[in-house]
Amino acid sequence: MNYNTATLSEMLKELLRRIPKDPKYVQLSEVAYGKQTKQSSGYLFYASAAVDGNFNTCSHTGLDASPYWGVDLGKEYKIFRTENFNRKSCCGERLHDLDITTGPSHNQMYLYAQYKGPAGKGEHLVFKCNNSPKYARYVRLTIKGREYLHVGEVKVYALDD
Repeated sequence: MNYNTATLSEMLKELLRRIPKDPKYVQLSEVAYGKQTKQSSGYLFYASAAVDGNFNTCSHTGLDASPYWGVDLGKEYKIFRTENFNRKSCCGERLHDLDITTGPSHNQMYLYAQYKGPAGKGEHLVFKCNNSPKYARYVRLTIKGREYLHVGEVKVYALDD
C-alpha cells in the first residue's frame, strides 16, 4: 500500500487486517447458506431447503436406516459452531440420537457434537465443538437408527480467513 496516496479508510482497513485477532472476539461468518447439499434419500423436500435461509421450508429424508443430511462448504473453514433449526410444522420429536460430524473429505469425518434429544417442533439447537474449533469442508447430520430426518435450517459459523 502506498501510504502517500492511500485514503484514510484504506489505511485503516490495512491496519485492522494486520492486527492479530483475539480468539475470544473473532468475527464469525455463516458459511453454509446456498451451498451444495445432499441427503440419504428424498421424500417431501430437497436437501437444499436446509440452507435456503427460509425457516418455513425443510429438508426431509424417507424412513431410512441412519438417515443423513450433509453440506459441502466448498472449501475448508475453521468451524466454531453449528445451529440447527428443527422443522416447525410437525414431528419435532424425530430429531434425536443425532451425530454431527465434520471433516476435510467424505472419508475423513470426525465427531463434532452429539444430541440425545428428542427435540421439539421448531427448536433451535446450538452446538459448539467439544474440543477446539475444527477445520472442515463437510458437515453431516446423521440419526442413529431407523428414522426420518428433517431439518428446517442449518447454519455453520466459521472463521472466514
